Amino acid sequence: MFRNYLKIAWRNIWKAKQVSAVNIIGLAVAIAGALLLCMTVYREFSFNDFHEKKDFVYQAYREEFHAEKTVSHSNMSYPMGPAMKEELPGIKEMTRLANSGSVMKVGETSQSIGLRYVDSAFLNIFSFPAARGNRVLDMNSALITEKMADIFFKGQDPVGKTVLLRVGNAWKSYTVSGVLKNAPNNSSIRFDALLRLENHPSYLEDREHWGNFSLEVFVQLNPGANPEDIERRGKAFMEKYYAEDIQRMKAAGARKDKFGGVQHLGLLPLNEIHFSDYSNLQDAKKPILYMLLFIAAFLLFIASINFLNLTLARAFTRAKEVGMRKTLGAARGQLVLQLCGEALVLFLISLVLGLAITYFILPYYNAAFFSKAVYAFSMLLQPKFLVGILVALLLISLLAGGYPAWVLSRTHTLLVLKGKVSTGRTNYFRNSLIVTQFVFSCLLICGTIIAWQQMSYLRNRPLGFNTHEVVSIPVGKDLDGHQLLARLRAELGQQQDILSLTASGNNFGRGLDGVQSTSFINFQLFDKDVHSHWQAVDYDYVKTMDLQLIGGKDFDRSMGLDSFGLVINEKMAKQLAALGVKDPVGYRFRIDDDGPEHHINGVVKDFNFKSLHEEIGPLTMHLNRPEEQPEYIFVKTKPGNLPASMKTIEAAFRKAAPGQTFLASFVNENTEKQYKFERTLMKIFISGAVLTIIISCMGLFAIAMLAIGRRTKEIGIRKVLGASAAGIAGLIATDFLKLVALAILIATPVAWYIMSEWLKSYAYRIEISWWVFVLAGLLAVLIAAVTVSFQSIRAALMNPVKSLRSE
Repeated sequence: MFRNYLKIAWRNIWKAKQVSAVNIIGLAVAIAGALLLCMTVYREFSFNDFHEKKDFVYQAYREEFHAEKTVSHSNMSYPMGPAMKEELPGIKEMTRLANSGSVMKVGETSQSIGLRYVDSAFLNIFSFPAARGNRVLDMNSALITEKMADIFFKGQDPVGKTVLLRVGNAWKSYTVSGVLKNAPNNSSIRFDALLRLENHPSYLEDREHWGNFSLEVFVQLNPGANPEDIERRGKAFMEKYYAEDIQRMKAAGARKDKFGGVQHLGLLPLNEIHFSDYSNLQDAKKPILYMLLFIAAFLLFIASINFLNLTLARAFTRAKEVGMRKTLGAARGQLVLQLCGEALVLFLISLVLGLAITYFILPYYNAAFFSKAVYAFSMLLQPKFLVGILVALLLISLLAGGYPAWVLSRTHTLLVLKGKVSTGRTNYFRNSLIVTQFVFSCLLICGTIIAWQQMSYLRNRPLGFNTHEVVSIPVGKDLDGHQLLARLRAELGQQQDILSLTASGNNFGRGLDGVQSTSFINFQLFDKDVHSHWQAVDYDYVKTMDLQLIGGKDFDRSMGLDSFGLVINEKMAKQLAALGVKDPVGYRFRIDDDGPEHHINGVVKDFNFKSLHEEIGPLTMHLNRPEEQPEYIFVKTKPGNLPASMKTIEAAFRKAAPGQTFLASFVNENTEKQYKFERTLMKIFISGAVLTIIISCMGLFAIAMLAIGRRTKEIGIRKVLGASAAGIAGLIATDFLKLVALAILIATPVAWYIMSEWLKSYAYRIEISWWVFVLAGLLAVLIAAVTVSFQSIRAALMNPVKSLRSE
């Protein structure tokens, strides 16, 4: 019997080639798209899952509940980690992690690397297995990754060999005690080499300094320990070591957290640090991932609706066959099994084709969206994926086969034999499915247009400084920034296409060195808290970056690098004005009671020194002191021939710093990298919208074809009675366009709400215009009209004699 069902299923599929092709291709494309999106989401949610002790590992963070806002940091001071382990019951192990760029040298080979300074417990807490040697890290040893071993030792065993590392401003030699396997691409903690924290240049100075927050702290809890209990005890801990800060905050009207403190010591689970704003290691946002899951589910949903609609329509063309089977004694279960079997065969063919599409398109997906091989086809063999595929297989087969069988089997046998099966005069179920399809299609069209507008706004919004004619050059860890700046000024000073040079401790956006940093200070004036970004700059910074000076003057060379002059932005000036400092130019104050007296030289117009996700904050710029190394050099060029200017700058750099890597880029390239995630999302949105519209139209095309096929006699009679071909085509198309119009009315307020919520994540954003929804609606109507019109016109031009005679 089962073999017979398979034969009949195959014959019916082959008999209705067009409808079957629409079903198979639509579902296969939807499966491929959904699998790619699910792989993307799965990888993001799998971050840090490979650590064996992941359920017990937490990252420490701080929250300060000021009167106006809450400030959170995962930066901790050197003594906090050991004190937490000693004083807070429930903590089994603790490690600190300090990030630092460095340069590794072996023989003639040297390269910039990601160096991390850690405590001895780091490899007890985290699962980074050894490929060679051991995982022991002492004061004079280093652990390197397989990637570094291949680069520096080229197939030789590096264990026991010596490497030179740039630590601070000095070269130091370390013995390689082991080679660790490369960190998985779903690891939040990445490194090329590890050293003990005691080797960090600032360790001796900061190991007892509670006010310098410069590293991350991770703890492993004892089994059964409650992180909330530790957070509760953290109130007394913070009050013990930050009593003065807490008193100042209370005097300024600070708010309390749920435990009654104004400073909160929190613990963030390891599996949350990839998503949490509390962590410096955050690299994704859950709402975006849920949106991708929604698109994946939506693609499958639309394809399944097509599958169901077409199966339903085809089943009613086979009503006489079903009636005959009922007459010969077929039970309802047998009818359901037969139609479900046909749906299962179709789905299996679609699944195989969808997997093949995924396999072949995966390299292009990696290249287009992520610029590297992030996803492998083997990921689909994970148990979660296999279970999901199996569940989808059963659900769609039961839905697409079971519902038509249920409708046919409950209808009176004589009516079925006559082919008179009614699903309701207006086909409410089928029409509601079509409406649902186009609701989601309109949602994606609206979302795509609004996301494109926001991305265009981010690209084109004036940032308040020169981005297109300024070149950013990372100094590198083994160079003296002051010397390099002086040499470049000497080399480029006479070049006609070079206008000015300056330096800073911070870059704009993310350059080719991949580093993005900021410094922040808190101090008190008139017993009130003052917050500001703190940035070291060199002479000509305002001139080079084309900042607009609205009061006072820029730094000039008569001051000397030892000057304590400052240039602030408007936001900082407003903050001082709220404290009674009406004219900040010339105002003098101390940041620390025993520190030097600073004076404000000038005020510049606000500019977006951070990404447009954030509002412009208070900024205070000071001159790079001799002991402070500039991290970036900025060169302003004449517009007109930027590639030639870049070559001039590169030649000067190679002369000033022979043998060093030239990682220069234009500032606008750096700032655009801040929105890489949004650009990737935009591509996925567009791809999802296109796929959705194509699959919806395929379904609409097939439904129109079947519906027109059932109205052949009606169309013939209308033509005999004098109806024009245009009138008949319009009549048929109107029935479907009404459904699309209804879908537009439903989708418009939903799309407005969803995209308004998404835009709130940007400090600077567009206003949603009414024409977006009009355009989305017109596109939906146009696409549907073109899809239906082909079949409508074909039916209207048919010879009525043939249609009436066949009936």
